[in-house]
Amino acid sequence: MKNSLLKQVILFVLLAACAAFSAGILFFDVVILKDQVNEISTTEIVQEAFLVITAVLFFIQSRRQKSQRGGFILAAGFFCCMLFRELDALFDMIHQGAWVYFASMLAIYSLCWAAFTPKTTLNGLNALVANESFPILMFGLVIILVLSRVMGIHFIWQAAVAGDNVRLVKNLVEEGIELFGYSLCLLAAVRMSCSKLALA
Repeated sequence: MKNSLLKQVILFVLLAACAAFSAGILFFDVVILKDQVNEISTTEIVQEAFLVITAVLFFIQSRRQKSQRGGFILAAGFFCCMLFRELDALFDMIHQGAWVYFASMLAIYSLCWAAFTPKTTLNGLNALVANESFPILMFGLVIILVLSRVMGIHFIWQAAVAGDNVRLVKNLVEEGIELFGYSLCLLAAVRMSCSKLALA
């Protein structure tokens, strides 16, 4: 009973730290660096770093857990595709929208691996879903894929903010929410990597 309570208190502190960290990075960008939170900003760089670490953690699990490899490769491939999307400005230097081609190739590779090893794919996905950190991962993805997109709709901020600060406010809200989501996904991936359940 005492251990369960302590675990929940620690989890609350970790989640609060993720929220505070996200706000702190935005503060650093806007107040210290006087940045508009554009494609090249501290916020974007931290997002991309979190995606790299999350993908690498799942890839490491795929190497360690042969019986669950397909599922972890799918997870690693998914976060790598998200990374390519975040790096779209870099890929645009090759060709406009080039990130789609790289993400598509990686997605096909991951799906083929999963299809050719269906047992390890199901084992891995079951381990992910059964893990106590999976709700944090899922909540992080909802924040990234849904909430940040909805809150980033331009005409909402046009109606709410006067003057030339519309883009700054929009970027601030959208990228800040995204960063919080990525921090939750990273937290979940770290906890899964350390969890006995994920390694079962």
